[in-house]
Order: sequence, then structure tokens, then C-alpha cells
Amino acid sequence: MQLVVDANILLAAFLRKALTRELLLDARLELAAPEHLLSETRRHLLRDASIGKRIGLPVEQIETLFFLLTSRIQVFPQVSYRSFMKQALQLAAHREDAPYLALALMLNSAVWSNDKGMKEQTAVAVHTTSELLSILQEMSE
Repeated sequence: MQLVVDANILLAAFLRKALTRELLLDARLELAAPEHLLSETRRHLLRDASIGKRIGLPVEQIETLFFLLTSRIQVFPQVSYRSFMKQALQLAAHREDAPYLALALMLNSAVWSNDKGMKEQTAVAVHTTSELLSILQEMSE
């Protein structure tokens, strides 16, 4: 199953144990992300003191975990999905969501996000973590 991963999912893997981390490493998922994911996540991880406190890890371990969690995500440069940005900007509830929607439009795939605003549009399917778990469970049955 192919999915475009939103930054809130990657951040959740740092804040919560096991579930989101396991899904990011699940071989049944083919994960993709705009290059924006890496910069957005790093910005939050390294500059937001409250996130740093909740993670409770030294910067070196955060960097190692970041590398591990992003190792299975195919990152696409902005130039590859640029032609879909205009449509994505019209769909997005927040401007920062547009790269994820643009990439999903380009790949004809769904987005994995827990952002309620992302679900307000109907052009791209958006699955929350709990919905993704249900889908994977059905696939296993």
C-alpha cells in the first residue's frame, strides 16, 4: 500500500512508543514524502523545546532515530510534483499541507496524516493512524 507520509506522523513516532514507529517500518507500506517532510520535521525536533522535552532523548539519539524512521521513506524533490502544487494549494486547509497533497496527486496515492484539516478536502484519500491499522488488519485476514 502506497502512502504519502505527513510530518505529524513522523513527529508522532518520536513522541509515542511503538505503534507509529512500527508502522513506519512495516514492509507492507510503500512510503513517500515531499522533501518538505525532512525540513519540517527537523525544524520541529530541533527548535521546539517542548517536543524535545517530551521526547526525552539527547540530540544525537534524536538524529539516529530520525535516520532510522526515514530510511524507508522515498523522498521526492519539489520539482517532481511542482505541476500539482496549484491544485494542492486550492485543496489544502493549510499552506504547509500542499506539498503532501501535491505528491499524493502525482503518485495517485493516499496520505497518512492525523491532521483533521487534511481530511476536509475530498480529492485525495487521507488515512489516520487508526484507520491505517484497520486497513492493514483487514489485509491480513
